[in-house]
Amino acid sequence: MAPVWANGRLTSASEPVLLAGDEGFLLGLSVFDTVLLEEGHLYFLAEHLARLRGGAEELGIPWPPPWDVAAAMRATAGALDGRDAAVRVTLSRGVPGRGPTLVVTTRPLEVPRDPGVKILVSSYRKLGGNPLEGVKSTNRLRNILAREEAVAAGAWEALLPNHDGDLSECTTANIFCVAGGALLTPSEERGCLAGIIREKLREEFARAPLVAAGREVPLRAGRLEPADLRRASEVFLTNTTGRIVPVLEVLGLPDPPRGLPGAAGPVTQAIRLRLRAVEAADRASVA
Repeated sequence: MAPVWANGRLTSASEPVLLAGDEGFLLGLSVFDTVLLEEGHLYFLAEHLARLRGGAEELGIPWPPPWDVAAAMRATAGALDGRDAAVRVTLSRGVPGRGPTLVVTTRPLEVPRDPGVKILVSSYRKLGGNPLEGVKSTNRLRNILAREEAVAAGAWEALLPNHDGDLSECTTANIFCVAGGALLTPSEERGCLAGIIREKLREEFARAPLVAAGREVPLRAGRLEPADLRRASEVFLTNTTGRIVPVLEVLGLPDPPRGLPGAAGPVTQAIRLRLRAVEAADRASVA
């Protein structure tokens, strides 16, 4: 069993580490983030911890916690004996009067295979414009139910619209599509949570244009309408462990896009190359 780091020490995954009065357990007053661990390297650790801090401050969870969060994650990663994993840190408000609770857990990587996945446009909706939609909290009931809805329909992920009817994000990933000569993705104001890989790609587009199949492809963040998805020539998802996940089919959408190329898409391939360079720079920065 993988080790667990809890409130200052490494322990067995079978040992209880939460008190019954913990407000993260009782009320969902906790935030979390998941970091990719490969070959001993925790990718984009500083960015993940900055997002964790922002969520903690939004929910009134004291920051910094009594423990060094980065050191806790490195200690947990080091106890895996070289195994790759998704390393999750969860910070709770804890028991009133006793201070916060910090727990680091791990799970094996489960990355979808090429050429790509199916996604389902969900019946569950997000609240565009609500700042809490941008907090990575443990209040995940809607996302869990949407994901289960998608799996029951034979899809890998669920795509959540917002209450205005435009598309926001998937339950564990951000969405991009190529339509009208541009790469489109929902903005934070449409209810999506700003993923770390999504932000890295946006930084790359700001640094230098993306060229795919001999033409420049601009990035536009704003409203992503179902009509944009219907006319898309490529669709892909981004998240920490899957990186760039190509989409082959969109279920639950009237007149869905046909013949999506998945991993063979030229923009998808170009994006993957750019992300590999960004990851190489991140590895080199801590070498």
